[in-house]
Amino acid sequence: MKQLLIATLGFWFVHSAFAADDALSFDKRQDGAAMTVTSVQLTDTGGTINVEGEMGTYGRVYVSYTLTARPDGKSGWFKGEGRGALEDGSFASGAGVGIYSREGTVFTMHSFVNMQDGTQNLDVVIFDAFTREVTHDVYVVQ
Repeated sequence: MKQLLIATLGFWFVHSAFAADDALSFDKRQDGAAMTVTSVQLTDTGGTINVEGEMGTYGRVYVSYTLTARPDGKSGWFKGEGRGALEDGSFASGAGVGIYSREGTVFTMHSFVNMQDGTQNLDVVIFDAFTREVTHDVYVVQ
């Protein structure tokens, strides 16, 4: 059911983008961020990766990526929840869903994220389970 929802959402998004007069373009919302893995919890269907780091306009960010693997173990879907603590004492928050693929120890995750202020992002996260390196890039959707 989740796969059908994600596929339908993706189809709608691509279809609406090509129906518009202007070309589909994703500009970076901010510089990419190197994140630190704080924990990994494994389950029989996938697991959760918790990270933190400085993410420009979102401040000090804490994100949980909960992955559900397909039977092949090389792909699946995930949901992400994030909160950013800002210097002024406020928080930014966002949630998204997406898909991932794995090649060797490297997971590449793509998700659409809805922020609390109404902005929408395409996030690209790359996690290397061997080196524990995580990069998180944010592109403007709306």
